[in-house]
Amino acid sequence: MKWGPRKSAWTVGAVRANRIWQWVLALTGLALGAWLAVELAGRNAPAGEFIGLFLILFALFVSAGFSLFFTRYSSLRIQRLEKFSRRVAGGDFRPLTPDNSNDELALLTRAMNETALRLAQTIRSLTEEHGRTAAILESMAEGVAVVGADERVVYSNAAFAQILGSGTNVGGVNAVTSGEGIPGRAAGQGRRLVELVRQTELLGVVKKALSSEQRVESEVNVGTVRLQTFAVTAAPVPATEPGATAIGAVLVLHDISELRRLERVRQDFVANVSHEFKTPLTAIRGFAETLLSGALEDVDHRKRFVEIIQEHAERLTRLTDDLLKLSTIEAGKMELELLTVNPADLVKMCVDTASFAAKKKQQAIKVDCARNLPAVRGDSGRLRDVLQNLLDNAVQYTPAGGQIIVSAVRDDGEIVFTVSDNGIGIPHAEQERIFERFYRVDEGRSREVGGTGLGLSIARHIAEAHGGRIWVESAIGQGSRFHFSVPIAG
Repeated sequence: MKWGPRKSAWTVGAVRANRIWQWVLALTGLALGAWLAVELAGRNAPAGEFIGLFLILFALFVSAGFSLFFTRYSSLRIQRLEKFSRRVAGGDFRPLTPDNSNDELALLTRAMNETALRLAQTIRSLTEEHGRTAAILESMAEGVAVVGADERVVYSNAAFAQILGSGTNVGGVNAVTSGEGIPGRAAGQGRRLVELVRQTELLGVVKKALSSEQRVESEVNVGTVRLQTFAVTAAPVPATEPGATAIGAVLVLHDISELRRLERVRQDFVANVSHEFKTPLTAIRGFAETLLSGALEDVDHRKRFVEIIQEHAERLTRLTDDLLKLSTIEAGKMELELLTVNPADLVKMCVDTASFAAKKKQQAIKVDCARNLPAVRGDSGRLRDVLQNLLDNAVQYTPAGGQIIVSAVRDDGEIVFTVSDNGIGIPHAEQERIFERFYRVDEGRSREVGGTGLGLSIARHIAEAHGGRIWVESAIGQGSRFHFSVPIAG
């Protein structure tokens, strides 16, 4: 029954019945009194009979009055119950004051109070449950959407909208006003999924879940500029009636982009390590076989062959050391012996080490450190590895006769070390990747100068472990400026 501003049909009928009953009793009393008066008048009845008639009529009127009173009282109680029921239907569950009587209406009042109380408790529980569910769904990093059997979106959380780039969660807690200006209606609620989703693979997963009524799992790539990979799960919502088709499906998108990226990094790492080991091992094996095949007697070439074997063996040693060092760092097992380190002394030690190789290429190394630099707190050996790697790279990739400048300046609460050169430079597109493992801008030249492709990756990890960072500024033909920062000792 639909409650509204008008009275219910049951209440209106009861009130009308009471009023009709009142008129019936009144008219019956009047008719009976008139009949008795006519009868007595026709018979010339004595005064005693008229007195009796009066008493009878008086008793009838008193009875009718009591009947009218109780009928009106019952009608008011019924109207009170009707108003209470409409108030409950409107969401006001305050109990009705019970009657002191024990009749049927009093029992009905108590029953309706108990019903209202249980209804209030049920609605409160459902509201709390809905709030918890909505909060959980909105806080999830996974995108969640509910799709009906007609493939129209019933609900989606903020993560789902963000994944699809729609910017508005459908039916969620933060749903915005729709274009039609209807408050509380989400912009995509009720729309078909094909209108919101451009990925055919995702639409296919939903269709398959609805048609097969089985859980469907797949992977979907989303985006063009920034490609993301999502593990998609579509689970059908079974109907309550036996044998009926699914009434909808729950769609969950879990971002596995980082997992797939790490898998590619692992695959690339294995491939790069294999390649890096294969080249020197092939050279060592080839020249060893040449010597064993009779070249030991070749006085003019045997020394050169042994030198080549030694050179590649040293390269293998450097590669193995760098791999072990990088593995220790990335496993979080690198131990730092934090002490006070003088920036000027650190620069001097690294420049002295690089000077021999720079002189062979007729390069000039200039030191430009600010005076009275405060000390930094760090592992002297690890910081020397970082600066030495940057200096060695500058020497290797700067042409003969070039110039290298090493500087250290204070910048707020840290010391920034810079190694500048006028070498070949690094393309802008490559600058963000040079700190990756085994990444080389010019692979042929890197192997020619004996690089392992791991130095900058190790330097980045060491700088970050000290609470600093490392970055590069470079342009083709204009040289490069490598910077790394270390916090000042507090």
